[in-house]
Amino acid sequence: MSWQVWRDHGMESQFNPRVAVGDAAAACLAAWADQSAIRKAELTGRFDLAYGAHHLMNYDFHPGREDRPIIINFHGGYWRALDKADINHHMADLAKSGFGLVNMNYPLCPDVSMTQMMTHLGTGIDEVMKMLDAGGHHQPIIMFGHSAGALIALHLSHHPKLANRLAGIAALSGIYETELVLELAVNEDVRLSKDEAHKWNCLTHMPAVGPAYYIAVGGAEPSGWIDQSWVMAEALCQRGDNAQFHGCGGLHHFNLVDCLCDGNHHDGARLHDWMKSLSR
Repeated sequence: MSWQVWRDHGMESQFNPRVAVGDAAAACLAAWADQSAIRKAELTGRFDLAYGAHHLMNYDFHPGREDRPIIINFHGGYWRALDKADINHHMADLAKSGFGLVNMNYPLCPDVSMTQMMTHLGTGIDEVMKMLDAGGHHQPIIMFGHSAGALIALHLSHHPKLANRLAGIAALSGIYETELVLELAVNEDVRLSKDEAHKWNCLTHMPAVGPAYYIAVGGAEPSGWIDQSWVMAEALCQRGDNAQFHGCGGLHHFNLVDCLCDGNHHDGARLHDWMKSLSR
């Protein structure tokens, strides 16, 4: 169902996860920060490697097993909030399954526009791939993004340095039709123009052909938000891509990430098995 049917019926509750989840959203985000500070010691790589002059143009790298893909992760936050440090506990869970990890930071709106953000991230992918090649890390690449990060991952699939290396994209509870952001209060910070909203729509500007796609969403999310993932998965399938859709029953926008990053959770085990299969 098109997002436009919600224009007069609760756009904020459908397409702003912090409104949809309510008080539990703040509690989840606080728990992410607390757990990430505690579990940072479980990550044995390098932190805050710069890829540009802006203080948020940096990434962390944690090597994994040679028989596992390397995940490049993009955090959520509606392109205006959060930090890679807030999800170190998710990275620690993924590391338990042996994946190599690149955890990206990026400049946020309104300090930069979305177009500038994507340009900076393109530079980041250049630097990450140089680093991986120089270190002999030649495993397949999986891009992994939650919420706003899911859109980032889909668009960066076209980066030339990822050609023949990008095996898959795991897009968790993403927002893909950016025109709807123009209708929301968050656009006071995101500041999308109509032209930018059209440019970054993942349905009119589809991701790359070739990678496998894993589109996941929480079953307890608003129906409008669930439709975003369903419509994206359907578009990929209709194009002929290898795409899976995974609705995670009972999970909302934030605890979805906790469960999918945890290889011991039944939903997480399914995603981890899919990612491991891409190393073959």
